[in-house]
Amino acid sequence: MDSILEKAAVKRAQAAFDKHGISGRIKILSDSARTAAEAAAGLGIEVGQIASSLVFKLPDDRSLLVITSGRHRVDTEMVAKLLQVPTLNRADADYVKEISGYSVGGVPPKAFVSRQFYADLAGIRGIHASPKKPKEKKVA
Repeated sequence: MDSILEKAAVKRAQAAFDKHGISGRIKILSDSARTAAEAAAGLGIEVGQIASSLVFKLPDDRSLLVITSGRHRVDTEMVAKLLQVPTLNRADADYVKEISGYSVGGVPPKAFVSRQFYADLAGIRGIHASPKKPKEKKVA
């Protein structure tokens, strides 16, 4: 497993974290981390502490990165409305790799190979977590 830490993508992510003052080191889990719940269990933390980095391809071919808590879902209709685009669809695996430099499931919130991302939704008013049951919560 130590060889994973030597991969270029992993080194690029760790270097970006260091550059931006993000503390901590990348950890390799022995079990599956295909979901936020599995990742949280493997790290011994709450699901809400997991960052999910989601890449979307806008209708005009621009990219959009949405980072949300592992316990939330992105309300794509709300995001599309806020960005004034007709639809918001998840990007396919090849596009995610091309834009981010990482495979789906391993996209960190920093260190992308492309700067084509369209919006920082944190600055848009009206984006919030909905007070529903965890599996139904939506965040944009």
